Amino acid sequence: MGATFKVVRLVGESEGGIEDAVRTALSTSAETVRGQTWIEVADIRANVGESGSIDRWQVTVDVAFKVERG
Repeated sequence: MGATFKVVRLVGESEGGIEDAVRTALSTSAETVRGQTWIEVADIRANVGESGSIDRWQVTVDVAFKVERG
């Protein structure tokens, strides 16, 4: 039998890098929703500080959750 997934878009932010920003989004959403199955990185952005260096990363991810059958 097949499966059905719901996809939501989240933005994770971190000073530690792209992967840490993804982990932030996933761990925060896992606090309230169970069954995260896969993600797709939709966008990557960086904020440039006054010194001209990157001071934080933002990553937009589409997160899929398996829809449970009642």
